[in-house]
Amino acid sequence: MTVRRASVADAVPLLGQLQQHSWRGVRGDVVAGFAVAVTLVPQGLGYGQVAGLQPVSGLYTAVGAMVVFALVTSTRLVAVGPSSTMAIMTYAAVTGRAGGDAGRAAALAACLALMTGVLLLLPGRLRGLATFMSGPVVLGYLAGTGVQVMASQVGHLLGVPTPSDRPMVKLWEVLTHLDQVQVVTAVVGISSLVVLVLLKKVFAAVPALHAVPATPVVCAAAIVVSAGADLAGHGVAMTGEISGGLPAPIWPDVTWGDVWALLPVAAGMAMIASIEGMAVLRRTAGSTGGAEVSLVRESVAMGAASAGAGFLGGFPPMASTQRTLSARGAGARSQLFQLLCAGFVVVGLLTTGPVIGLLPKTVLAAVVIVSASHLIDVPGFRRLWQGWRMEAVLALLAMVAVLGLGVLHGLLVAVVLALLQLLRRVTWPHDAVLTVDGDGTPREVAPEASAAAEVLMYRVDAPLFFANANRIHQRILTLAAARPQYPRHVVLDAEAIFYVDSTAAEVLAQLTVDLRAHRCELVLARPHEQVLTTLRANPYRDGATRELRVFSTVREAYAALQTH
Repeated sequence: MTVRRASVADAVPLLGQLQQHSWRGVRGDVVAGFAVAVTLVPQGLGYGQVAGLQPVSGLYTAVGAMVVFALVTSTRLVAVGPSSTMAIMTYAAVTGRAGGDAGRAAALAACLALMTGVLLLLPGRLRGLATFMSGPVVLGYLAGTGVQVMASQVGHLLGVPTPSDRPMVKLWEVLTHLDQVQVVTAVVGISSLVVLVLLKKVFAAVPALHAVPATPVVCAAAIVVSAGADLAGHGVAMTGEISGGLPAPIWPDVTWGDVWALLPVAAGMAMIASIEGMAVLRRTAGSTGGAEVSLVRESVAMGAASAGAGFLGGFPPMASTQRTLSARGAGARSQLFQLLCAGFVVVGLLTTGPVIGLLPKTVLAAVVIVSASHLIDVPGFRRLWQGWRMEAVLALLAMVAVLGLGVLHGLLVAVVLALLQLLRRVTWPHDAVLTVDGDGTPREVAPEASAAAEVLMYRVDAPLFFANANRIHQRILTLAAARPQYPRHVVLDAEAIFYVDSTAAEVLAQLTVDLRAHRCELVLARPHEQVLTTLRANPYRDGATRELRVFSTVREAYAALQTH
């Protein structure tokens, strides 16, 4: 019996969490579930609108993802659901292919969610891909996506028709057709945007109001104004009545051609979901309850959540730092909060459909614009520019790629930029000339500072392979030739050289021969065992590296060679 209970708890970690629950913990989960749901409903409707689907699809995404994720994840508080990033990627993927058919767009989005889920079930491969996306590149990619999302909603905000399916073109269409702005729609939308921003600042500044979400307050006020002033009669577009509650699980009606066309998009969305999921785990470390989290399991949980969203007619979901922190702040203690949140959303769908139908689309646009603005991390760009100028340029290039090419092609460019950044670092690695202080401690110095010494000590902080070996070879020869008198010994500090390929082995053998031509000896300090083994068996240049002298430390090498 004990073994059976353990296996069930391993399969559904929520059961183990509930076994440790007190009444106070349950109460915290109830409060957190309700608090997250209150904010999630208007955001979900807005994200459904961003995705080019019926607004309610954002809520279907939330319910399907939250229920499945809560049952599979090993974390206690990590929250999932619709996001502006996934919504705009869905829009870019399905709008053109759907050809204006709302039913076909919904089927394509559901298929995309299922495919993303399947790809996330390959966690090892996706984590490997995700590691190629450096922080600065992700920063730029998300900033570009945020601008794209905001651009896509300006037409809804002002009531200007935007027939294009490209967000930046939509923005241009608005700017060139300002004479078509619907005054009442624009007043309602801009007022909602301003009030939403101000309320967030006020609530954040007043300790007693920290837990009060600004979004539902603005939406509730907009519904009251809409009903009282008959905004629909003044030409303001409404969300439309939501009826029928949740649909039964469906299998999207798509062709194999659709699946093939959506595959690259699904792969990109799976990678973004994987990156964001790991980021949420890092930023909300306390959400694990002190237990070690398996990234493999969490990727599987995210994949299952995406499939759950697809079966309910939603689009791919993603982990959310903001909702996770909100749940923690509201007192959540387990994933029960997410099940309850899904329940509250369902109740809202079943009971408040006519009321939600009175919410103007321009207000949803304001909600989405404020939410998407959080993707643009201006302080993050500023920190990069101050300390890592080249990485800041890469972040800006990634953002420009997304803005110019769209989120899907921008993602590809971002991956290429990340790979180029990695290649640059290993092709032009950090190197230094060393000297030894009076106490025997080696330190980096300018090359001219040790020009008088008969020993040239050189360090390179990278593996040696075909892309950098010749550069290192030339660098050492140049440093040696630049001295007033050619050094008698060159000490290569090999502590950071953990790998040597065949090209580098040949280059090191040539370096040994070239130095000997000047009656200079190449010496190794602190080599890795694997590297030393490779050089001892190196056949190039008649085995020139097989007899290289080796010292365990730079200090030991310097002392022995200076004495000699």
